[in-house]
Amino acid sequence: MAPVIQPQGIRVLTLVAAMAGTLCTAAAAQPWDQPIPEPATESTAQTIKLAEQLNTMGARFFGAHWCPACKEQMKLFGKQAGANLNYVECGLPDKYPDQLRQCRDENIRSIPTWTRPGSTRLQGVQSINTLERWSGLRPQPLN
Repeated sequence: MAPVIQPQGIRVLTLVAAMAGTLCTAAAAQPWDQPIPEPATESTAQTIKLAEQLNTMGARFFGAHWCPACKEQMKLFGKQAGANLNYVECGLPDKYPDQLRQCRDENIRSIPTWTRPGSTRLQGVQSINTLERWSGLRPQPLN
């Protein structure tokens, strides 16, 4: 049987393709480090930008790992943006006592609740559009 000769260019292309796949996977796969369950949805460019804006302005998302509405709110952001939100867990006092203290300091009475310095709070599940307006990413509608 004659040996198979593979042109050098094909080996290089194969190596480049394999490396690109590895780099893309590594960039997209951030470990989930939130107490609330990881959403199954993927983030969009819109929700990633919103999460960055919310963090820049010091906004916090107060919730609990067992709260269906909080899980729904996180689902709207998706995995990548959700991993970057400033999420405060109010339902695991033994595991996150510092976060529970933040919930008490902010007088959180219902979840989910969004707060930011110098602004009114938002309670309940908020649409991405509402959070964009609240964060200043989208202009407020004229009345």
